[in-house]
Amino acid sequence: MNSEYYSGATSGPYATTNTNDLPDDFKYSVKVISCEPEVRLKFQRKVYSILIIQLLITFLYSLAVLNLPYLQNFMVNHRGIFILSTIISLVTCIWLSFAPNSNTEDDDISQSFMPNTGDSTLLQHRNSKPWYHLASKKAQFTVLMIFTFAEAYSMSIVTLTYDSKTILSALLITLVVVVGVTVSSLSPLFQVSMNSLTSVYYWLNWALWLMIGVGISTLFFGGMGGFSNLIFGWFGAFVFTIYLFIDTQLIFRKCYIDDEIKCCMMLYLDIINLFLSILRIMSNSNED
Repeated sequence: MNSEYYSGATSGPYATTNTNDLPDDFKYSVKVISCEPEVRLKFQRKVYSILIIQLLITFLYSLAVLNLPYLQNFMVNHRGIFILSTIISLVTCIWLSFAPNSNTEDDDISQSFMPNTGDSTLLQHRNSKPWYHLASKKAQFTVLMIFTFAEAYSMSIVTLTYDSKTILSALLITLVVVVGVTVSSLSPLFQVSMNSLTSVYYWLNWALWLMIGVGISTLFFGGMGGFSNLIFGWFGAFVFTIYLFIDTQLIFRKCYIDDEIKCCMMLYLDIINLFLSILRIMSNSNED
């Protein structure tokens, strides 16, 4: 084998980029778990910084709605905006979930190891992106913020049906659960094998579809009774607590270094749905 292949040659058929000129994140494996500790820590800070911004936007907007009657009247009298925000939330969620990363492993391999054959057709095919590709971090963050504001508007409508004491109690319980689950999932004592995580995730997805089915049937055929509503709330709280535990482990073991936006959305949805489930439980407990 030609020694130029290993020496980072700048010319010849196996020309590569000098690793000393690369940013730190690209000197390591693409997956977070394979990176150096300082890179993993930087990724973790990015994820939780953005997640905190999302949660603050959501809960501060809900708090504003609870304390401003004119804003409540506007939202009640313009229900079409609620439908629009729900659609925007769904579309942006799907967009972020399926949009390719700005830097993929194939692109890195093609740029570093592909011989200079002069075949521009193959290079163009590798570098081509679908129309829904988000080319920059700024674009990804913009879509994430649109998703967050749409979710905040939708959730504020839901919280209008509960009193402020119930909401604050549910918020405090959610905070305790989220902190506890996050610390546990990041601890080496609670690391679960990837095979086990995949198996549990499979059943969680079925449980989620069951909840979606129940929610749709309730929407068209009327609400559930008090006891059924309480059971549904406990079931949702259990499902999304496990989701939060597994997602927290997966984003630091299976995700790529440029996946922080998708990771933020995953954790955000887990926390919001956990909060809504606990809110349902607290509401039924207060009624009893």
